[in-house]
Amino acid sequence: MLFDELSVQKFHFRVLIAGACGIFTDGYVLGSISPALPSLTSELHLGPHQTGLVASAPLAGLLVGSLLASPVLDRIGRRIPFAFDMMAFVVLALLHALVSDLASLLVLRFIIGCLLGLDYVAGKLYVSEFLPSASRGRLMSWLSVAWVGGYTSAYAIGYVLHLASPQGTWKMIFISAAVPALCAAVLRYGMPESILWLVSQRRSGEARKIADRHFGAVDLPALGSGDSVSGRTGVMRRMVLLFSGVQGRHSLGATVFYVLHNVPYLVLSAFLPDVLRRAGLHDPFRSGLFYDTLLVSGSVIGLWIVDRFRRRSLMMGSFILQGSCLFLISLFDPPPFITLTLLTAFGFILTAADCLTYVYPPEVFPTDLRATGVSLMVSSSRLVATVSTALFPAAIAAYGLSATLEAIAVLLFAGAVICGIWAPETQGKNLSA
Repeated sequence: MLFDELSVQKFHFRVLIAGACGIFTDGYVLGSISPALPSLTSELHLGPHQTGLVASAPLAGLLVGSLLASPVLDRIGRRIPFAFDMMAFVVLALLHALVSDLASLLVLRFIIGCLLGLDYVAGKLYVSEFLPSASRGRLMSWLSVAWVGGYTSAYAIGYVLHLASPQGTWKMIFISAAVPALCAAVLRYGMPESILWLVSQRRSGEARKIADRHFGAVDLPALGSGDSVSGRTGVMRRMVLLFSGVQGRHSLGATVFYVLHNVPYLVLSAFLPDVLRRAGLHDPFRSGLFYDTLLVSGSVIGLWIVDRFRRRSLMMGSFILQGSCLFLISLFDPPPFITLTLLTAFGFILTAADCLTYVYPPEVFPTDLRATGVSLMVSSSRLVATVSTALFPAAIAAYGLSATLEAIAVLLFAGAVICGIWAPETQGKNLSA
């Protein structure tokens, strides 16, 4: 039986859980920004532009980390970054206890973002390259549940800390991210190298030993006949291959999807209490907790729909529905309860489709281009999200909430059109091919 056609086994679940714990931490870190900002803004006396910098610092780090991920993962493999980056993150999270000024906080949050950017790419590649194609959609969707679970947990814990002591809680919120990171570090220790990466490096003997140990007698994929082998081909050469011919159109379409899916998610969520307050809700933290709880529900629905609809249909449909929710808010300026309902519907639809950000990127690219391609998608989304998050508070102050949401809606509608033209259909694709 081929490696990619195996039935789901115990080791597959081990890989999935180890990856999910790291993704949970990634979500926790970004989710901690929103509940920490009120206390942080008050204690450090931050203005709108400074608040935007704090929110965008880890996203800027994610951009740099994801850009560096491709050469690192292609050169030294998937295992070392996957196994050890969470250990480093524990130390960085604890360093928040020593931060007392804006400059040092920005530096620390940026470095944390760099590490998460590396892990975000490494985790997706490592897990996807072990899972069989028949079950990949359903199993990879659990990573989306883990991310949303981490994000919501951070918001809930931050909300409780904010109620207990509205002042000075931001340090404890940021430090608490060390707990899930430590769990991830323990679970990932001792994991083997990716079999597909070893085969792409012509190290079939090592791949054979790992396969025998964890799966028994299984046929390994053959190395393709092309001359581009990851780790032996330069980064520039792989970039050229990514944007050549049919692969180039697929790369562009997939990247547009990834960017336009993630940016509204990250920007709106980072400033959720302020958005809800401007919409007229008197208790934005409690409303935000309700919003985040339904995000988890949406991600669970994603487990059910990911293999029942074609990938491209999910992309286009989610963009159209999300854009419609935001457009209705901007167009009619509804009462607070209706606004909360539409924002919640937006988040529910978004997280239901979020499974695609874990399933889809590895399927778009062949093994020798996968690290570069996924790195490109993640870094592009973080570049746009960094700029958007930094400018978002000033945009609302200058143009108002309605106009800002309307601009996001227009981008989502445009994304549906672009994905319909360029994004490839990958459901059921064999990653060994």
